[in-house]
Amino acid sequence: MKIGLQLYSVRDCIHSGEDFRKVLKEVKGMGYEGVEFAGYAGLTPEEIKDALDESGLIAVSSHESVDRLENNLEEIISYTLAHGAKIIACSYSPTGSEADLERLQRVMEAAKAAAEPHGITMAYHNHSHEFLPLPDGIRPIDRIQQFSRLEPDTYWVYHSGVSPAQYLLEHAKDIALVHLKDGDENGHPCAVGEGKNDIADILKASEKIGTEWVIVENDNPVPDGLSDVRRSMEWIKAACMRPASPL
Repeated sequence: MKIGLQLYSVRDCIHSGEDFRKVLKEVKGMGYEGVEFAGYAGLTPEEIKDALDESGLIAVSSHESVDRLENNLEEIISYTLAHGAKIIACSYSPTGSEADLERLQRVMEAAKAAAEPHGITMAYHNHSHEFLPLPDGIRPIDRIQQFSRLEPDTYWVYHSGVSPAQYLLEHAKDIALVHLKDGDENGHPCAVGEGKNDIADILKASEKIGTEWVIVENDNPVPDGLSDVRRSMEWIKAACMRPASPL
């Protein structure tokens, strides 16, 4: 199982293409093996590929909103083919109504039709609102998994009141990759190992279901993105050195 980083976590350190290149090298030096994109800092697809090659990182996936997937799909596919990621994840969509879900399904199915011939998988990245039942009693996340693979954000699963490790085990066949995220019970993410989510069990469950990539993310890094994700990686390395207990 490999550890990647969602680059949204270090957005405060990236203000130019040159910053982007420097940050990738620092991330690699911390021990991350791959990255998930959340924008490209103005770099062209070819420049992104060069930056990855310079750093030694692998492009794992990218995050794109439902709006961009609907309106900028050709550009998204172009970048993905250039840097070589195998997954595009919808980073966010409203899901509070039937109309929201119908739109999301339409957009995701169109994106899937465009991406799959290139060997690219479409997935959906959740927050906690997808676990709130609609008037018919069905949770949006259960509808979404009928037309999309999943990228469970384990902090927002926890925040919704569901056990992240159990969710991974129960939905193994639907999972494309896993977001490893920590935080408190009040909607405040933090560095891995510094919150209340059961990160150790999430890692064990991820490995048990055969997850290839676990992606670290923190929406609100403290005091800055690079130091925050460094602490996350240090915690993960220490955790992996401890004797594993059965899940």
